[in-house]
Amino acid sequence: LELWAGVQRLALAYSMTVRGVWVIRPPAAGSEKGKVLFSRRYPTVERRAKAVSPSLYRALPHDSELCAAVVLKCSKPQAPPRLGEFVEERDSCSLPFQKPVYELLAGKLWPVVCIGKNELLFMAVCLVESRGEERPPLIEVPSIPAAISLLEGMAEVLGPNTEDINETSPRLPELYQYLCLAAPFGSPMDTNPSNLKFHLQQKKTAVMPKQKQPAWKAGVHKGGSRLHLTVKEEIRAVQYDRKEVANTWEVFGTVQCKAELEGHPDVLVALTTPPGVPPLDHLVVHPCVQTADVGPIAPDDSSAQTIRKIRFSAPSEAITLCHYQASGVSSLPIRGYYQMKGDKTVKLLVQLKLHETVRNNFEYFEVRMPLFHRGPIEKVDSVVPLSATGALSLSQDRKTVIWNVGQKFPSKTLEVSLQATVHFPEQPPSSSASTTDDSQEEAPDDPFCRDLNAYADLFFRISDFTLSGCSIDPKSITLFPSGKYRPFLARELCSSHYTIWDSHGDVMAAFTQYKSV
Repeated sequence: LELWAGVQRLALAYSMTVRGVWVIRPPAAGSEKGKVLFSRRYPTVERRAKAVSPSLYRALPHDSELCAAVVLKCSKPQAPPRLGEFVEERDSCSLPFQKPVYELLAGKLWPVVCIGKNELLFMAVCLVESRGEERPPLIEVPSIPAAISLLEGMAEVLGPNTEDINETSPRLPELYQYLCLAAPFGSPMDTNPSNLKFHLQQKKTAVMPKQKQPAWKAGVHKGGSRLHLTVKEEIRAVQYDRKEVANTWEVFGTVQCKAELEGHPDVLVALTTPPGVPPLDHLVVHPCVQTADVGPIAPDDSSAQTIRKIRFSAPSEAITLCHYQASGVSSLPIRGYYQMKGDKTVKLLVQLKLHETVRNNFEYFEVRMPLFHRGPIEKVDSVVPLSATGALSLSQDRKTVIWNVGQKFPSKTLEVSLQATVHFPEQPPSSSASTTDDSQEEAPDDPFCRDLNAYADLFFRISDFTLSGCSIDPKSITLFPSGKYRPFLARELCSSHYTIWDSHGDVMAAFTQYKSV
């Protein structure tokens, strides 16, 4: 059975093959021709395609012909004369929508995978091993997902800045080396550039390694061993200030890991929550995790802390070790009250209170109050805040009032407040005057936020704090086999869509209708 499973895996890997890959620069404005920056064909795969599927085989055309077909099919038209032109091969509604898989040359060349990344087109022609006359479904062609993964890796190797890349660019030899390692003979193996960067950047040495190199960690870290673990927690909340609508919030988090360790040790860490706090739930772990306490844990009123252990073999790149949700947070970290009155002269009142259990030290704290359907703001007359803290400013489009609260609330009251008067022009500018400059596109106003329908968004970050109390004890970290390392542990709380609705207007909320028994 093990031998048969190995034969099946080998056959699957053998069929996940591409016939060639290309990097194409789309035509610039005023031009209709693209340019092939890089191409790599695999003659052995081409002979396989002709021998295995002669009915579906179509020889690969010249690079110039292939480039023209790809640009016509996949590239967005840039030249103004072509904007209104209808092209049957590209614009017909009868064509099947299967992006990023296309058929070129009137359907003779299929399947072609093409993705656009960083102003370039990355294309691959996949191998189809089907002895029938009809095309197999896409889900039965394993070379398609392998080609997508390979093209994504090629785009990462070239990087985000591709304006200076041409046929003689020094980054193209690096791309060739990447293909030699990631897809030998056209079969994608390990397409993650992070795993291959040691081979791409370092010269090979004649010294044999003491341990066998695993496929998921292609290089050995040299230098001091360091382990970076960060617990990042986010809260999403909506406050309505109404008796008929309850405030809602949810807390979720991730554990980020970056392991720079010598050798290939396994790492054991423990996520702890304080006594009396419900344990973390909905734990989802990274594929590199070997064992983890992901099962549900019943809430306990005892004085012992809750521990979830995770054992993993960390790769070289930074990963998200796990995701979790904290359903035991019983109170909001910041309660707010927002009031907005007026039309052309709007009076704002914002009151915020920090919960006594939250760490009173913010990296940043900002309140944004968008005011739609009134035109640009002329000026803001700020009354001295009751807390005498923060500063006011306007957004670039002059439609949002921004209150920079500062880094701390007053220690005695833990409350801050703001009173301001916002002035708008009597007659808002016409739409024709506002669209004279096509280079500056403004975001459309929210259709719901008219008159007194308004909200305020809170943006903040608190370091060395989590609402759930989740943390990593440095004494709980263990390496197998043991070795010296330097731990770097951090945790933080960030806001995610933290909204307070105006108490005088309507709100957007979802209601659940309960049937009486």
